[in-house]
Amino acid sequence: MKYAVLGAGALGSVVGGLIARNGLDVTLWDVNDTHINAVNNNGLKLDIADASEIISVPACRPEDGEEVDAIILLTKTLHTHAALGVVREHIDAGTMVLSLQNGLGNAERVTEMVPPDQTCYGCTMMPGRFLGPGHVASPTDGKAVFRALTPAGAVKAADIAIQGAGFSLKQDQEQTDQIIWQKAAFNCAMNAITAMQGGRIEFLSASKDGVALARDVAKETVMVANASGISANLDAVYAQMDRALANHQAHKPSMLQDMEAGRLTEIDALCGEVARQADLHGIEAPINKTLAVLVALKTSVQQENAR
Repeated sequence: MKYAVLGAGALGSVVGGLIARNGLDVTLWDVNDTHINAVNNNGLKLDIADASEIISVPACRPEDGEEVDAIILLTKTLHTHAALGVVREHIDAGTMVLSLQNGLGNAERVTEMVPPDQTCYGCTMMPGRFLGPGHVASPTDGKAVFRALTPAGAVKAADIAIQGAGFSLKQDQEQTDQIIWQKAAFNCAMNAITAMQGGRIEFLSASKDGVALARDVAKETVMVANASGISANLDAVYAQMDRALANHQAHKPSMLQDMEAGRLTEIDALCGEVARQADLHGIEAPINKTLAVLVALKTSVQQENAR
């Protein structure tokens, strides 16, 4: 199998680096020329847990990418259409597209550009941090699961599988939606709150009221998932949050990183989508709705001030 990671920012570079570290054929596709040049000239510096390695992995702009069997999509959700438009020739040639993006509704966004039989979607709980051109980090090993959108797609995706040191990827038609919603519950809580507070996980973990608020956001999200017929498990979300609060205190969630860099965030695909799904089912999700509005307002003010 030949893989390409489309969107080789923080998480995309971590995932691509770990795939390459296991001896598999993978290329990083991104639009950050400085990052591309650093990776090609010096290798990808990858910090995992307490170790640091230089990984040899090719990188290029998406329009320069050669033929691959599967594209792993890890752009921000708001860049999905633009990114897939650039690789239209690969899609037209039958390449599978696997979204491991944050948030909800990724399958629907992808199928606006990709035939359903070529569409897969899933998630990984692995966080990533961009430390500079050619240098990324993650505090933990990672695993990812995905499912195909159609039975024919499941057959085509049978060879998409990675089982190696630091990272695994497997098709799981039964549990992927549950895991996606559990990750969304985690991110709606941790990402949105740290983005609003403007500080790393350690500041949230030090606040009893902050932790209680995060748990309420997660509980509300799981309630919406259950109303949608997804058997998301709240205890599993709480356990993941507790591990992050205890062990990843220096981490800056991706939404906080975007906020600090003056970029648009993925709040609409997280808290915003939870609020919309709640409305569809006639239930209330007031905390998610409030966080979606506040993060969007804060982002717009920051962008206005930066002009």
